[in-house]
Amino acid sequence: MQEDQIKWDQRYREGIFSSDPALILTRFLPMAKSGKALDIAAGSGRNSLYLFQQGFEVDSWDISDVGLAQLKKQEPGIQTRQVDLDRSYLRENQYNLVVNINYLNRRLFPQIKEALKPEGLLIFRTFLEGDPGSGYSPSSNKEYYLKKNELLHAFLSMDILFYQEEILVQSNGTQRSIASLVARKK
Repeated sequence: MQEDQIKWDQRYREGIFSSDPALILTRFLPMAKSGKALDIAAGSGRNSLYLFQQGFEVDSWDISDVGLAQLKKQEPGIQTRQVDLDRSYLRENQYNLVVNINYLNRRLFPQIKEALKPEGLLIFRTFLEGDPGSGYSPSSNKEYYLKKNELLHAFLSMDILFYQEEILVQSNGTQRSIASLVARKK
């Protein structure tokens, strides 16, 4: 945990991340019922802030206390929790919405499903193997990248509302290979 925290604290000190919410979130948020939302690996809170502005009660979890402090400074009404997601557990039936952007922890897949209330919405986007914007190579740590259709298959027990794998060109011109999923708990 400490190595990851140090790495991410430094990245948030450098301020290299966008402040705009993820496009998949802005596109599909109208499908979510208002209420309580969890932003997994929230960082400095770009998605959490957007959710809060849209009227959600937001829990923001991340390993970086630096990122979470930046978020708390912008919006004290958001509940932040500095947590090692490799060792944490999500409580059942807590959230109307779970957001997971640019983070992958397969251990959390079943917990995410259980953390959603009935009819709760999941908005999930992260990187695929072969991602050109990450310096991916065959020797890269596969733990951080999805295989083709892996995200879809992990959540087939839910109602799949949207699924796409694509090369996304970011505003700085960097290309990222991503999988995006929106699903509703039955």
